[in-house]
Amino acid sequence: MNLEATYQKILSEIDQGHRGLQRFTNDDLEELNSLYLESLAKKDFDSVEKILCLVEHSAGLFGKFEGAIIQTLNSPIPDNLIIFALNCARKHIIEARFQKGQRLDFTFLEAIKQHLFSKNPEVVEWTLRLIEGTGNQGIYFLREFDKIKPGPWKWFNSHQRAVREIITLLERRWSPLEKPRT
Repeated sequence: MNLEATYQKILSEIDQGHRGLQRFTNDDLEELNSLYLESLAKKDFDSVEKILCLVEHSAGLFGKFEGAIIQTLNSPIPDNLIIFALNCARKHIIEARFQKGQRLDFTFLEAIKQHLFSKNPEVVEWTLRLIEGTGNQGIYFLREFDKIKPGPWKWFNSHQRAVREIITLLERRWSPLEKPRT
């Protein structure tokens, strides 16, 4: 598979207003997964960004990306790549596991949890959006919400306001359920 050509094709389709979804063969996905792990190990963030774009725009689910995505979420990488990895996690971890009727893995939940405390409010917002997609398993994060709720003086930032709104939505959704004891 030609990484650069596929990446440019996806960007071209997005520029034209299309979704940019690509159908990959199983061999292509395996190759992409190993290339992803290699690029992450080398800290080649340009390649990681391109690979994450391909992973995000893969038409099918591929659960084998889970290890690489969790490794990405646990790595000290730029915030834009964290956000990209969070979006890939929604598809290739959460949707893939739910489709098989499996619960989310504890290592994945812990990888997400650390991004709730990011200094970048956009990362926190996308982390909360991912948590929203975890269904009732997201209640695992409920006790962390009080620690990250932005004060009213921060609501002028659109990301801080979104963080507040998503937290309120999730707390209301889970209020009938038992709140965890601290």
